Amino acid sequence: MFSSSKEETTMDTVKVETIGREIIKPSIPTPNDLRTLQLSFMDQIIAPVYAVAFLFYTKDDLISQEQASQTLKTSLSETLTKFHPFAGRVNGFTIDSSDEGAVFVDARVDCTLSNFLRDPDMKSLQKLLPVEAAETNSAWPLLLVQATYFKCGGMAIGIGICHKLGDAAALSYFIQFWAATARGESDSVANPDFVFTKLYPPANEIIKIAGEDQLGKRKSVTKRKSVTKRFVFVASKIEELKKKVASDAVPRPTRVQSLTSLIWKCVVAASTDTIREKVLYQANNLRSKIPTLLSENLMGNPLYSTLTLNGKGQMESVEIVKELQKRNEELSHLIQHKEGSSGLTVGSKLLGAMADTKFSYELYDMHVVTSWCKIPLYKTCFGWGFPVWFPGNVSPILENVTVLIDSKDGQGVEAWVTLPQEEMLRFEQSTELLYFASPNPRYLLSKM
Repeated sequence: MFSSSKEETTMDTVKVETIGREIIKPSIPTPNDLRTLQLSFMDQIIAPVYAVAFLFYTKDDLISQEQASQTLKTSLSETLTKFHPFAGRVNGFTIDSSDEGAVFVDARVDCTLSNFLRDPDMKSLQKLLPVEAAETNSAWPLLLVQATYFKCGGMAIGIGICHKLGDAAALSYFIQFWAATARGESDSVANPDFVFTKLYPPANEIIKIAGEDQLGKRKSVTKRKSVTKRFVFVASKIEELKKKVASDAVPRPTRVQSLTSLIWKCVVAASTDTIREKVLYQANNLRSKIPTLLSENLMGNPLYSTLTLNGKGQMESVEIVKELQKRNEELSHLIQHKEGSSGLTVGSKLLGAMADTKFSYELYDMHVVTSWCKIPLYKTCFGWGFPVWFPGNVSPILENVTVLIDSKDGQGVEAWVTLPQEEMLRFEQSTELLYFASPNPRYLLSKM
């Protein structure tokens, strides 16, 4: 539930105090034959960041802070026996399931949950994850958890996994498995699949993709201060937008297509880069698109990247939706396969298509739009009810990225947009954007 009213807030001065820190290891040592996990090519080129989610819960009078903390730690230890790579460390092109453990922090914050949600921002959210653990360790932990307790008795659980181990879908699956374990219902959830090389070949020094060797150049081109802001689209405005961007070619655009078209149009209009051509980057989760080859419980990054060029001049949203639909059709053609075909056969076609992309960070100004819509984290119950709010992103925050996440009602969408500061000033003043979206409305806790 949202409110557009603004009240004085002190989020800039939120103080989070660490009250406990532990290393959580699997409750049963990992067998020797499961100690080494081969990364795929796609896992290897993923940026060295965490995929993170924050789950906010109101107070449950039937369970104390100490009980909640112990439940989380004990069930996490049990969960890591199935997700043993999460307790390991990266070792070149492999994950060493060394049982070194995950970082678990207990913390408290000097405000109530309702005050924290009055004016939520990404800087405050980042305080709810122990990212400094990665900064102070040469072999950075692959799983970070922080349970933060509010003055009112509410709590937030911040969870981050190394993106090389999995994307947002993998993060969600891990969290659902962990929650089921906490409830004593782990048998109701299938064990994770850690065969990362079902689709793409094993990582090595030879295979490269266009643009990957230019990451350093991208960083040198984009050394600017970035800011992340939240924009909320309610269901009625999304329906209105879908009608506006529909055409004979795409009569029924999806929520994500419609929102992506509007956001990218506004990003392009706000850009201060007058030299490089604009390009939209999207990573497609292939699990549901190739269910005969990839299961929903597959960890790793079974993704396919598409690029959509802006072309000459400013594209309208209708044109952008048409281009997005073309990318979908091209992907559908690439993943067609005969019965009995291996995932690597399909993967080789996908790799070939990505390798054919002529891309240069010096020539193109890229914006990433990634969708976390339909990821069922609002159903995460550890034993004290369901979360009232769930934002997510990556950490550290990457420049020029938009993350789309379902609102709690499953119909609206929250867009977390990261842009260079000067471009955000222009982006958030777009009259078209503001017609459809509310900039960072207060999140009101509904009465349970």
